[in-house]
Amino acid sequence: MNVKTATGLVLLVILAMAVVPATVSDGVAEDEITISIPGLDDFEYPESTVTPVISMSSNSSKTLNIYIHNKSFEVVTVFIHGSSISNVASLSPKATDTSLDPEKTWTTALTIEAKEYAKTGSYELPLRIDVNSLSGTGDFEATITFELAIESAYNSDDLYNKFFGMFFNTLDGFMGEPWFASLVTMVVLLVLNFVLCYLIIPLLTNRIKSGVTKLEKMQLKKSVTRIMSVLMFMYSLGLCAQIIGASPTICHYIDAISTFVYVCVGALLAWRIFVFILNVLFKGVDDIEIEGLDSSLQPLFKMFGQIVIAIVAVTIILASFGVDLAGILMSAGVVTLGITMGAQNVLGQFFSGIVLLATRPFKKGDFIKINDKVYIVKKVKLMFTELYTWDADQIVTMPNNSLTAATIVNVTKESKEIRVFVYMSIAYEADLALAKKLMVQAANEHPHVITNERRSPPSTRLTNFLDSGIEIRLGAYVDDFDSSGTYAGEIRERIFELFKENGVEIPYNKMEITLKQPCDGKKRPDDNFD
Repeated sequence: MNVKTATGLVLLVILAMAVVPATVSDGVAEDEITISIPGLDDFEYPESTVTPVISMSSNSSKTLNIYIHNKSFEVVTVFIHGSSISNVASLSPKATDTSLDPEKTWTTALTIEAKEYAKTGSYELPLRIDVNSLSGTGDFEATITFELAIESAYNSDDLYNKFFGMFFNTLDGFMGEPWFASLVTMVVLLVLNFVLCYLIIPLLTNRIKSGVTKLEKMQLKKSVTRIMSVLMFMYSLGLCAQIIGASPTICHYIDAISTFVYVCVGALLAWRIFVFILNVLFKGVDDIEIEGLDSSLQPLFKMFGQIVIAIVAVTIILASFGVDLAGILMSAGVVTLGITMGAQNVLGQFFSGIVLLATRPFKKGDFIKINDKVYIVKKVKLMFTELYTWDADQIVTMPNNSLTAATIVNVTKESKEIRVFVYMSIAYEADLALAKKLMVQAANEHPHVITNERRSPPSTRLTNFLDSGIEIRLGAYVDDFDSSGTYAGEIRERIFELFKENGVEIPYNKMEITLKQPCDGKKRPDDNFD
């Protein structure tokens, strides 16, 4: 080894000995670990000196993200400790510990839950973070205190012993007690409800004049009065419970019952008002010629309104009780799929009923012909349609999917007028022109045969040559389909009379019997009966 090489090695050792002490840490300082919580007034530890404030209502939760950054040259272990206040709130981290390398950041979620019966007020909720270095030097403990401002849904000190929950009760003696303020509040609210129901509502209903009978106005007035009375009583009951300082549990039960009553009564009120408006709108719609709109659409609108109101009411009730609607909708989708697969026929009837109510190929009282058989429509329902036989002596219930699949002839949709046909036969030797004239005469003489210009006049046509005569058809319009069979019979009788009076022969089958031997009434030798 030469002198230059030895000198270089010595200098390198000296340099290394000088550098190593410079990189050895004296531990972890508190300012080398920074803690930040975005969204919370941009809180950062240890620079921030202001206590972070979190506002929330009882029976709710809030999630915050906490970021811990290691600025030291050592690997540190971080431990997060949550805390709780009995019957008020709790703070819990998603992850409680980790090993954090130099110049690295660790993030986790903090969940703050306010208890269901937490009272209104401000509470301190601490979060402790322990930082330990691997060298065992410079360990420290950081504490972040959150100020939790809770607004209780069931108990509020702001309403205690206040008239109507707004005015302090400054009276003396027993009148200064909370129960007196509660009693006065209840009585005044009920009096206001009486004024509203028996003075203002009648004035409003009396202003409705067109298309509404007195009976309908009275029914609407009674319904609204009862509903408003129930709503006012439930509202005053919940308010008075907070005025007297009832426990959060009692206030919770009253609130739950009130919510259920509010939604049910509100749904009932919405349904009554919806039906009332619907009746008013469809009152004279049949007298107004609007294409595609008539009173037969009213049941369909009622059905849709009932479904919408029921769905909204059930959704609000479930949401108010904290039910997970997303889970219910997912489960309902699976159940619906199973129902669809197993009840296709029933669903077919249901949707066929909607199609019949929407398209209205027939309505109540119409005469329809299905498979060459005439029925009278009684009532169209969602699942089936009720029909009378033509004689109206039986009711036939037919599934709606069968009706939509069949070819239906509505013979009275536009008018009850119908053309009837009467067939007569005359002998080949008879006067054909006279026979036609007499048939037209018989039709014109009938009082229910239409002879004016709105319909074609009665006419005849030769339709067939039979074995024993000629077939003639008379066509004539009558004014009532239901009695068309009777009218055709009466016209046929009159034709028979006219043919008889004018010598027009009606052929009929004749039988001739020829005796091979004369019949003198005497017994022959070969007769074998007594």
